[in-house]
Amino acid sequence: MPDPFARPLPMQSLATEEDNWAWNKPPEYADYQDFVESLKDKLTSDEVAKEEILDMLFIGATLEDVVNTIATLAFSEGKITPDAAELAKFPLAVFILDLAMKEDVAVKIFSQTPQDTEAQDMNNKLMLMNDLNPEGFEDIKSNLKEKVSKDKLDSEESKESFLKMENENASTV
Repeated sequence: MPDPFARPLPMQSLATEEDNWAWNKPPEYADYQDFVESLKDKLTSDEVAKEEILDMLFIGATLEDVVNTIATLAFSEGKITPDAAELAKFPLAVFILDLAMKEDVAVKIFSQTPQDTEAQDMNNKLMLMNDLNPEGFEDIKSNLKEKVSKDKLDSEESKESFLKMENENASTV
């Protein structure tokens, strides 16, 4: 039978002075540029590492995902600090993109394309209203059509009046 008291005390991890984790120690690279240079050297000299990165891009991983993974791994291994990892992302992305272009590997840059979430939310609400309250949906649709046609007429009238005003000013000059 296991000993029920053979476990750490609550909040013991906050009181220990052991450096169990790599990020509790000083980083291997104090400057992010040194880290980027060492990674460039590794990818140009180590064919296996280079092929692994290019394979990930070829499979369909985005450049953003690859760079984020490298930065997170470098931090977790104690190579750089979290802020240096963030600063290293852009130069790493540029280098890896250049490497992929030289090897003719198609690269998708970002994981997601930005979307208009407000329009999507409104569309979802209208679709739900169409399903649950078709009469109300039809009322909104007809009111919207009337408003669009009225706005169209107003804009045509304002264009005409603007032109008339322009002609009147031209004759008085």
